[in-house]
This record gives sequence, C-alpha cells and structure tokens, in this order.
Amino acid sequence: MKNQIFKTRLLSLMLFILSGFLSISNASDKEKTFNVSKGDKLEVSVSNGNVNLSIWSKDQAYIKAINIDEDDLNKLKIEQIGNKVLVEFKGQDSDDFRLEISIPAHLNLDVSSGAGNISVNGNISGKVQISTGGGNINLNDVGDKLSVSTGGGNVSVGNINGESEISTGGGNISIGDIKNKAEISTGGGNISIGNIGGSGEVSTAGGNISVGKVSGNAELSTAGGNINLEGASGKVETNTAGGNINLKNISGSIEANTAGGNIDTELIPTANSNSEFNTASGDINLKIPSNAKVSIEATVYVGKNMSESEADKLIKSDFEAANVDFNKNNFIKKFVLNGGGSQIELNTASGKIKINKK
Repeated sequence: MKNQIFKTRLLSLMLFILSGFLSISNASDKEKTFNVSKGDKLEVSVSNGNVNLSIWSKDQAYIKAINIDEDDLNKLKIEQIGNKVLVEFKGQDSDDFRLEISIPAHLNLDVSSGAGNISVNGNISGKVQISTGGGNINLNDVGDKLSVSTGGGNVSVGNINGESEISTGGGNISIGDIKNKAEISTGGGNISIGNIGGSGEVSTAGGNISVGKVSGNAELSTAGGNINLEGASGKVETNTAGGNINLKNISGSIEANTAGGNIDTELIPTANSNSEFNTASGDINLKIPSNAKVSIEATVYVGKNMSESEADKLIKSDFEAANVDFNKNNFIKKFVLNGGGSQIELNTASGKIKINKK
C-alpha cells in the first residue's frame, strides 16, 4: 500500500515538473524578411520589450520577434504594406519579449516602445523618430532629421546631420556634433553635446550642460548645474539657479545669469552687440581683446559700511577706468575702450569683478 502511494506521488510530481516545462516552452519566436528600397519606412510599435536594430548591407528588412507568449501570438503583426514595413505588438503576458531587426542604412524609422530600451547599432542615413516610455535610447550617427524622447532613460547619439529634437524625463543626454539646429532637454540629468551647426536650445532641470561651439544663437539653462560653452557666433543666453557659467570665444551678444555661481567668459564683441553678466554672490571674470570697441560698466553691491578704498579692491581691470561712482550702496567703474561701442554690463551682489586683456 505504501509503495502504491509512493508511486502515485512520484507520478504527480513528474506531471507537475513536465507541466512546468510545457509552460516554459509556450513562448515562441516569429520572423519575417521583406525586400525594401531607399525611401521606405519601418514602423514599430510595441507595448513592452526592447527593440534592437542593426544596420546591414542587404536591401532587406529582417524582423525577429522573440519570446512571445502563446496568449499574445494573435497580438503580433509583422507585414509590408506598400513602402512601409509594419511591426506591431500589443501583448501583455510576454514579459521577456524583444525585437531583433536588421535593416539597410537608407530606411526611415519610426520606433516606439511602451517601456523598453531602443538601440540602433550602425549609422543610419534616413529620418529617425524614436520614443519609449522609460527606457534608454542608443544611436550611432544619423544622417537626416532626428526626433527622440524617453520618459526617463538616458539618451546617447553619435553625430547628427539634420535637425534634432531630443528629450528625456530625467536621464542624461550625450550627443556628438549636430550640423543643424537642435532642441535638447532633460528633466534632471546632465547634457553633453559637441558642436551645433545651427541654433541650439538646451535645458535641464538640475544637471550640468556642456556644449562645444554653436554657429547660431544659443539658449542654455539649468535649475542648478554648471554651464560650459566653448563658442558661439550669435546671440547667447545662459541661466542657472546656482551653478558656475564658463563661456569661451563668444562673439555677438550674450546674457548670463546665475543665482550663486561664478561667471568666466571670453568675449569677442561685434558691432552693435550688447552683453550682460549677473550673479547674486559669485565672481565675474571677463577677458576681452584690447582692440575691442566697447563701453563697460562694472557694478558691485557693497552696502553702507564699506569705504571707497575697500570697494575699489573688488573691481580690478587691465584697462584704466574712465569713471568711478560710489553711491546708493553700489560701487561702479566704467571703462571706454578704443572710443567705446558695444555695451557690456557686469553685476555682482557680493563677489568680485576682474576685466583682463585677452
């Protein structure tokens, strides 16, 4: 009797284990290949899962959907309609679902995932639009217009030939050179960009910003990080709630504001350009060519108890002041270089100001 009970239990255990294996084996893969031509488009929309794209030399689009639960098989669509290859997956039970795709570089892309990571391994020459609800996005070089967004992941992109619009809810952004105008933003991460061939609008809610040279106008803002700009030829505006601002080789007009950091700038003024630098408590260091035609007004708030001789130490310059004014709690020095010209204002509430020849 005991032997029979043992056999019954052993059989039940084996059936349980076997059913587990059968359950695991319910996940399956699907793959399809389509011939494509230059100008065709790949559209991918998945509710979850990572999307990995690789660039190859074939004029074909190869799609492999991996780990699809049998309950979700009818929710997968892979088809070609005209000049579009469509991939759609709205399944909810396929936790390990992912797409492995190989395409030629000339294909245009429109790829979205509800929560997964999206990557493109290889350079692509077509237009690219990518979005994910919260994953990371990684791209190599992009030859045309680029639009990228993620709810909170990091974004990494190589060089971009066309215009770009890139945003994340809170991750870091790293980009190579952009040959056209760019709009880049993150809810709280750091931003690092090479050169921008057009105008640049770059913002973060709390991280640092580092940009190479901007050929057009530039707007850089952060709620608390540092700002570094290597050069700009148009109108520049930089704002930070508390970090330092470091600006080099700036021609044209510029406005720089920080609530508590230092401002270091190398300015090459052009005709009819006006610039203004403001900090609540940091220092301002300005370097300017000795042959520049500018009028400079440097102001330091000194309060009621500081003597003029003490206040004089707060503003130092390689140039001789044309006028000194000490009133209403402010100590002001004015400089007129080479007959005057473009207006430059330097203001600090409790720091020092230095004006040096470049």
